[in-house]
Amino acid sequence: MVTLLFNVFNLIGSEWVMWILMGLSVISLAVIFERYRNLRNQERVGAYLWKEQIDIWMKSGKLSSDSQMSDLSKKYPCLESGLIEVLSVAKQKDKSDLELLMSSYLGRKKIELDKHLSFLGTLGSNAPFIGLFGTVLGIIKAFHSIGTSAGESAGAQSVTLGLSEALVATAVGLLVAIPAVVFFNYFQKKIKVILGRAESLGNFVISSKGRE
Repeated sequence: MVTLLFNVFNLIGSEWVMWILMGLSVISLAVIFERYRNLRNQERVGAYLWKEQIDIWMKSGKLSSDSQMSDLSKKYPCLESGLIEVLSVAKQKDKSDLELLMSSYLGRKKIELDKHLSFLGTLGSNAPFIGLFGTVLGIIKAFHSIGTSAGESAGAQSVTLGLSEALVATAVGLLVAIPAVVFFNYFQKKIKVILGRAESLGNFVISSKGRE
């Protein structure tokens, strides 16, 4: 059984692992670019909304009319404006009902903000192991070369080249994993800030509507 597995691993080699890692790297970069653009737009538009409208409400302690509030989502397409629209057109007037409505809305939006992040987290955790698997396959092939080589010098050269090629798989695995982990944590922090800012706004709108 061991001999059979040894021959199979030696036959398949480690090159295919490298191609898998390269493919995962391309997908990872696409996800990073898409999430970065989306979250950056959410944060930037939300900042404009706070600067041009919400800060004015908070200083005056008064909200605009419901019709004006519902129109904000067209001018400022972001999480906060969507929450304002939901709360402004809500038929519920009780504070607890509005808070549940806000929680439901933010929960649904969090799923959208978290889109594809599980892929980055999984890739960051497992890419080094995929690279390590490629390294093990490369080492197996290197030792097979030792067993089949005729001379000692030829054997030493074969194992040296084989090991150097095998270690490349580990390096590539780390190269794929590190950006995925870094951006996964970065995006998680951005989402936490966006949701926290929206929740703060929602509480202010609910409390203001309760005073009307």
